[in-house]
Amino acid sequence: MVKYMIKRLIFAFISIVLVIGLIYILLDVGMAQFWARRPILEDLEMAWYRLIFYAERIWTDFDFGVSMRGEDVWGLVWPKFKLSMMYNLIALIIFVPTGVFLGIQAALHKNKLIDVLVSIFAMVFNSIPSFVLIFFLVMYVGYAWNLLPPIAPFYSAPLGKQLLGLIIPVFALAAWPTGKFAQITKGEIIEIMNSEHFLLLRTKGLTKKQAIYRHGLRESLVTIVPEIIPTFIVMVGFSFVVETTYNIFGVSKLLLNSMIHIGELASELVIDIPVVVAISLLLYSTIMIGALFTDILLGFIDPRIHIAGIKKKGDDN
Repeated sequence: MVKYMIKRLIFAFISIVLVIGLIYILLDVGMAQFWARRPILEDLEMAWYRLIFYAERIWTDFDFGVSMRGEDVWGLVWPKFKLSMMYNLIALIIFVPTGVFLGIQAALHKNKLIDVLVSIFAMVFNSIPSFVLIFFLVMYVGYAWNLLPPIAPFYSAPLGKQLLGLIIPVFALAAWPTGKFAQITKGEIIEIMNSEHFLLLRTKGLTKKQAIYRHGLRESLVTIVPEIIPTFIVMVGFSFVVETTYNIFGVSKLLLNSMIHIGELASELVIDIPVVVAISLLLYSTIMIGALFTDILLGFIDPRIHIAGIKKKGDDN
């Protein structure tokens, strides 16, 4: 386990360096070609030297540079990144256990009212992306019915209003993943309930619910856990539109403002490279850390599975 974690951390570090370096060079060369139109080999050489200097500053002084507006990049990006991740992590904490719970209930009450309601919920919200759902929530729940704040409350607003301001964006982000995980869990639990192993547990005196929660749930998690990170990545992508629609001053607005300069008569492409690279670094690092965590979690859920993905010899016998 420790050996594997060290290998994965080294791999994650190398992957982050390569990806962020590639993003920096592509942005630097792209902007140079867009504005100066020099020979591309000259721009590549200049971008490489600028990348080396940029990486040295980060490594030695943790200095991500200064934005085009003269602001410290890390001080500008980090607070907005934390705000964006707050919404995404709250949605993650909600949709995984809620989706698993709904899936178990649907499997235990197959073809009954609970199963029908869960299936309708999954079908509806799986067909409506978060960036579409947020518009309906803001228009109706926010403005028309005045049930919840239609835009994100100010930071100086009372705590109660700030908590109410979390409901619309978090629900918009968590609705689709909840339905997805409910469907996955239901399918896995039904398959487990039809297995000989499950019948053996029932013959030992366990009720259906006891057999599911004590044994079946753990077996189903082997399939559920690897889906968390891919779903989270898609949700983070959707959150960029959710933040803009709900007027959340998170990393999405900062990224947009760092790529497009909006003028009075027209907009133009002006990429603030240090800001965009810092945002990319934080997002990609979060994904890599999450992937490592899910791999480790799988090893604890089923010790028969090596974290590298290979079962021990004799496990299938």
